Amino acid sequence: MSLKRILLTGASGFIGSALAERLDKAGHDVYGLYRYVSDGRYDYYQLERKLVADLRDEVAIDDIVKRIEPDVVIHLGAITPVSYSFIHPVEVTEVDYIGTVNIANAALEYGVEQFIFASTSEVYGTQTRLPTPEDVRLHPDSPYAVAKAAAEEYLRQLDTVHEFNYTIIRPFNSFGRANVRKKYFVVERAITQALETGKINLYNSKPKRVFMFRDDHVDGYVKAIGNKKAYKQIINLSTDECYSIAEMTEIVADVIEEKLGKRPSISFDERPDRPYEIPVLWGTNDKAKKLLGWEPKYDLRSGIKKAVEEWMKVLGEYRFWGTGGSDNRR
Repeated sequence: MSLKRILLTGASGFIGSALAERLDKAGHDVYGLYRYVSDGRYDYYQLERKLVADLRDEVAIDDIVKRIEPDVVIHLGAITPVSYSFIHPVEVTEVDYIGTVNIANAALEYGVEQFIFASTSEVYGTQTRLPTPEDVRLHPDSPYAVAKAAAEEYLRQLDTVHEFNYTIIRPFNSFGRANVRKKYFVVERAITQALETGKINLYNSKPKRVFMFRDDHVDGYVKAIGNKKAYKQIINLSTDECYSIAEMTEIVADVIEEKLGKRPSISFDERPDRPYEIPVLWGTNDKAKKLLGWEPKYDLRSGIKKAVEEWMKVLGEYRFWGTGGSDNRR
């Protein structure tokens, strides 16, 4: 893959910051697009070339793309919490759909070679065909998923009318957020609760999900860059296995027991974590393997082990449960 000038939106986020670091260290000329937020997330990986703008600001986005003249736009920028989208549907729609329209239009106007869009597995909603391939009818069940599905349709429309080289990536659930110090997602909650308190207490134990480690997720975008096989394609990033929340927590407990010598307890409140819970989200990965040469390197256990090790370093200033201090951890 030749080196590219890349505009990366959402460069401060969970996947964005990891991708920014990977691309930067690989020698690409990477520009990160950030939006200032109250907790200073734009500092997670400090790209040398930083730009600040709101995706909803059409003029600002147009000016940035015009000035940078990127070869590739990787558009990860979005408001992603599903529960938040039920409370603030207008804001989520404006950022996730209108923001995508703005930056895609600018990419078309200034001749960007490839537009890589981070969609979501949430666009599938409840499906009877499992694992789910990319060509099924979508059933988005949240304002977030609706906005992402609409953004996908807009990109396809741009190609129909103007010949636009989009690549739509639909990643499934990912974990490994120690890089952005965020505890408030299901695997992160399980790990950090176990490390800090010795008790894992989550909500609904029954939903089944793909759990993909961060590095595998990032690999999908890296392998799509400049890959003409990926042009005008929709591609799942999914592991080969799907686990219930209960099964995932048992693996977390296993790994914590290996690290600390004591097994955390597990309990569930058995109430929805959000207004509507999709029973199973699990995608095929045949296209990713064929078109991108992508395969997940981590299974759930090895990914959780890596994530636990990262969280232990992040939480090192605290006293781990049952150890008498972080210096005693194995």
